[in-house]
Amino acid sequence: MADFEARARKVLPPVLGHYTWLSIDRGEGSWLITTDGRRVLDLTCGIAVTVVGHAHPRVVKAVTEQVSKLMHISTGVAKYESSIALAEMLATVTPRGLDLAFFGNSGAEAVEGAIKLARQTTGREAIITFRGGFHGRTVGAATLTTSKAQYRRGYGALLPEVYVAPYPYALACALPDPHDAEACAEHCYAELEAMLEHEVPPEHVAAIFIEPVLGEGGYVAAPASFLGRLRELASQIGALLVFDEVQTGMGRTGAWFAAQKFGVTPDVMTLAKALGGGMPLGAVVSTRERMERWRTGTHGSTFGGNPVSCASGLATMQVIRDEGLVARADTLGALMVEELAALRSHPRVREIRRFGAMVAVEFDDKSAAKAAIAAALEKDVLLITCGFHDQVVRFIPALNIREDDLRKGVRVFAEAARAAQVAAPAR
Repeated sequence: MADFEARARKVLPPVLGHYTWLSIDRGEGSWLITTDGRRVLDLTCGIAVTVVGHAHPRVVKAVTEQVSKLMHISTGVAKYESSIALAEMLATVTPRGLDLAFFGNSGAEAVEGAIKLARQTTGREAIITFRGGFHGRTVGAATLTTSKAQYRRGYGALLPEVYVAPYPYALACALPDPHDAEACAEHCYAELEAMLEHEVPPEHVAAIFIEPVLGEGGYVAAPASFLGRLRELASQIGALLVFDEVQTGMGRTGAWFAAQKFGVTPDVMTLAKALGGGMPLGAVVSTRERMERWRTGTHGSTFGGNPVSCASGLATMQVIRDEGLVARADTLGALMVEELAALRSHPRVREIRRFGAMVAVEFDDKSAAKAAIAAALEKDVLLITCGFHDQVVRFIPALNIREDDLRKGVRVFAEAARAAQVAAPAR
């Protein structure tokens, strides 16, 4: 493995950070097998991508068959079955009215497309986003991303007319303690109203972008009441409400999309990650009325909606449907929280939270979170962090993981967290 890392360092730039230097040979379900034969339980899903596990037979079959027939032609040049079939199936599970999809290659591309759609079809320029959100690292997406300042470091001016409002994250709220999530949401909405009074006129706002559950920002769900008020506000001022469901989509929350779990329908959704089942695929989803106003030729992609990626995405959706994995997300989430209950008394744990099968353990400092996942990896359980300071450990298992594997993996983490003795940060 040391040789593997040395080779990588010689030819790959250091700009990309690394959680580990595991050298992976193959994946089987919820397991990764390294080049030296080590079996590691993957509770990361490739950062929320492999929602039906690694190398699911139906997905592999669909990809293999598509590769043998057509790998690429570009959807702007000719049409092919996998792209149309995937869009058709998406339209059966998206919130009512969101029935047209533009396919790209990634979540960042989907966000870029949604920005362009919003600006062009409203004739406005201003975008409101929320502190702690992650929307990608391309220039437009990075302007909306505020989970960490490092994503902007050294790049100078990014996209103009982007305004950042506070996200209702109770543990990071500006209100004095004690307060709950609803009080935090009231405060954040009042700050948003002040922004519209003092910083950006409502009639300038093209779109309000939000992750209904913060992903990289810490696995924090916004209160449904807050999202409902955003829906009302967007309609009132003539702006589009855009839900970034790149990490929450495809059954992860216990509904096909978080929008349905919250009972709030946005004007636009951005999708990626699990959408492609392991292949690069993103999508902008909106209403027919909105999409037909996006002028022909003003947006496009050579590889977007690639035949192989769409075949993989379609097979993945069929597995999710046929194996009942949307409903299973809540079962898995409850199981994880049950096994993590022993950590509630841990002196370094601030909160254990979940939304569907998105589970987070927030520590008081990055050092405690990193020590816990390092100790878990020594026992062959792979986890990664998130949060403003990497102080949150997130659990993202495949939705078809065996329950006994998941239970054992979470227990390993809980034991590792108790055993990893790290001094508390100075206050």
